[in-house]
Amino acid sequence: MEASIVTPDGDRDRVTVTSAFSGLPMLCLPLSCAADVRPTVDRARCAQEAWGPTPAAERTRWLMRLRADLRAHSAWLGSVVQHAGGLGPRDCVAELRQADKVLLHAVKVLRASSGLRQALHAVRPRPAPGPYGGPHRPAVISSRVHEGRPLASLLEGALPALVGGSAVVTEVDVRSAVPALAVRLLARGAGLPRHVWQLLPNQGSERATAGDLRAVLDEHADDVAPQCCLRGTSGSGNAGTRAPGLLVLRHDGCSRAAAQAAVDACFSRAGRMCSTTPLIAVHADRRAEFLRQLIDRAARFTPETTLPGRGQLTLMRDWSATVAASGALPLLPNSYTDGTTPPVPEPVALLDDSAWYQRLPELPPAGPVAIVTTFTRWSGALALARHTGTHLSVFTRTRAAQLVPQFAGLPASRIGFNRASSPTPAWGGPGAHS
Repeated sequence: MEASIVTPDGDRDRVTVTSAFSGLPMLCLPLSCAADVRPTVDRARCAQEAWGPTPAAERTRWLMRLRADLRAHSAWLGSVVQHAGGLGPRDCVAELRQADKVLLHAVKVLRASSGLRQALHAVRPRPAPGPYGGPHRPAVISSRVHEGRPLASLLEGALPALVGGSAVVTEVDVRSAVPALAVRLLARGAGLPRHVWQLLPNQGSERATAGDLRAVLDEHADDVAPQCCLRGTSGSGNAGTRAPGLLVLRHDGCSRAAAQAAVDACFSRAGRMCSTTPLIAVHADRRAEFLRQLIDRAARFTPETTLPGRGQLTLMRDWSATVAASGALPLLPNSYTDGTTPPVPEPVALLDDSAWYQRLPELPPAGPVAIVTTFTRWSGALALARHTGTHLSVFTRTRAAQLVPQFAGLPASRIGFNRASSPTPAWGGPGAHS
């Protein structure tokens, strides 16, 4: 694999990335630190001087070659994503499919931008803006990768800048760095010049140096790529890194649809999607039916995706035991009671009618977990939503236009009605919603 990461002279920390399933070593990865940012951005800035003036038609051809190469090497890339990121076969196929949609959308955006520029040039010689186009495009864009979406978030953060003629420096955790290196290798093979796209791998959110690197990168880059959720979930301290998403079933909502969405959102990809909603609030009138539907669908769910860090698996199980000991009722059977840590975590669902948001240290960690609480008044659900995060799913027959004004001032900015809230790609790509 091409050495496309920053490797300055002198001693530096290195980490061996092992398979999330077998534990066998995959790659010895040199780690970056805040001191590496300035020279990396300088190299990107120099490379952008040649990449920026490249005609849009040439960048379109590069993008189409990259898409063709990614599809041709999908089996190899899928294996990398599975072993490095811990995604199971179904989740890996879904990730490859979403990555291809991002690439296809980028091609359409670039073609449309090129056609608009030509049309405007025939009327008046003034360039039309693309994703980062126009006469004042930023030279260097910083982006990040979410470990639950290693390919889609990588491309969503980098492609708008690259097709607009900017250079990109992407911060990656050690596991996401492996598929990122594979994609970066194919991008170079498709014709992307050297140093136009660079990677800065860090140890993960459990190290303070990761935050230092991110802060320095954002300072030296000219702009930050607009992305759905920038924080990953790595590390033993992940329980409090970001407020969790919330799924609400109102009195007039469909229990069956809400239960299926809860299983998909909470348990798929081992609960590592940025749009995961481990906190579920159900109206008391819908509680019995929802729980029946949730248990029935969870029993038919086969877990395949693992959490890469063994410490994360232990943390998830310890958290579940603590919440259960405080009075929460387990809804699903626990098949590993012998103290062992399974390689693939099984779903955990708990019924807790107490005010969980008053016990902040007990927020759900990364993992396939769902904690269900009930409410009797809509104001109670709205009060709950003030303590949650970006993603909110609401199941109701009430018109969205009637409810949206009531969400003003809440942290939720990505709201799905009668469906699970999904990641919102940069520049309004596939899956984007309000």
